[in-house]
Amino acid sequence: MHDPVHEPGIMGRRIGVRIGPKSLAPRVLEALRALGYTMIDFDSQRAPERTRDGCGLWLVDEDRLPELPDREETSDRRILLIASARSAPLADPRIFATARRPARLGAVYEMIQSALESTPRSAPRIRTQLSARCIRGERRSIGAVLSLSEGGCLLRSGEPIARGTRVDLQFALPSFGLISTRAECRYAREGDAGLAFAASGADVRHSIAHFVTSQLAESDLARRGAGSRGGALSA
Repeated sequence: MHDPVHEPGIMGRRIGVRIGPKSLAPRVLEALRALGYTMIDFDSQRAPERTRDGCGLWLVDEDRLPELPDREETSDRRILLIASARSAPLADPRIFATARRPARLGAVYEMIQSALESTPRSAPRIRTQLSARCIRGERRSIGAVLSLSEGGCLLRSGEPIARGTRVDLQFALPSFGLISTRAECRYAREGDAGLAFAASGADVRHSIAHFVTSQLAESDLARRGAGSRGGALSA
């Protein structure tokens, strides 16, 4: 199991949810919970009425927008709208951003971060322990990917990598196959290099994005399962 990297400041963030079965890509809600957000689904019987006013923003499908209270009553409510690619923009001042259905984790996460965080990130990341091969011209070294996102990774290598150096990086994602990508070192510290992926094909980006989403969702499932068992034991 790969532990999620919880970003400072997002624990306890509350997001109201009114979506449909095709609004989001698979496992996005579970991944957001693993990242520290509290997703309050008002289709659930366990969501009390009083929790609605405590939401920092709302994740709403365009088909369900009329279910929200009148905009005059909730003028300060911020809505991240999930809409069809064919939909025209809606003239509702509460809508601060729109994602296209079915919305992937990366798109939703970036917009949520921009709405709630003072130092937003563009993509979610997870902790990993993935063996990696780093190629620089004729030089080859073995290292480990310690954290991973769609946009880059943290690489620990036996050989130092200077800032600005471009390398070819290869690592295997369990159940997803081998990833080969060009990367540039953005910072280096004590044997660790922060790499930004460059010139990656859409298939590479999608594989990494799906892997990150699945690992976060599995982390949330394991956490919720452990909580249920703990409750049963203490009952």
